[in-house]
Amino acid sequence: LLFDLLSRLHIGGNAMVRLSFYSILLGLIGALLAIPSGVIDWGGVKREKPAWKLGLVHMAINLTVTVLFAMNLGVRMSSWKTAETVALTPLILSSVGTLGLFAGAYLGGRMIYEYGVGVARRSKQKWRAMAEKGQAAVPQKD
Repeated sequence: LLFDLLSRLHIGGNAMVRLSFYSILLGLIGALLAIPSGVIDWGGVKREKPAWKLGLVHMAINLTVTVLFAMNLGVRMSSWKTAETVALTPLILSSVGTLGLFAGAYLGGRMIYEYGVGVARRSKQKWRAMAEKGQAAVPQKD
């Protein structure tokens, strides 16, 4: 989004358009790599726990954001090598996607810091003790 805004302000020319394109591409690769670990962490939460529903919303938002940025990349495919400014449609997609990222990140933070999802869940006792000492919301052993 930052590179898009700079290009719309006529700062950096095609370099900003390219940086934006590559940032989206890198973000999509990162999202695809993050999905398995998120699903595994969420799969360890019992359905009756509040973190399960929160995780479902977190996942839905992040999947929606991933689709938005994939569409954004597709819209840019024909012009990213030559355009001097980012067009309005990709700018809107970047803006909405970034807002979604903030929402998803907030929910992910709540899952970790409020409910302890993925914190010392399957680790050895010393890591569990370290997490408890750091006041993480460590789930009780079943």
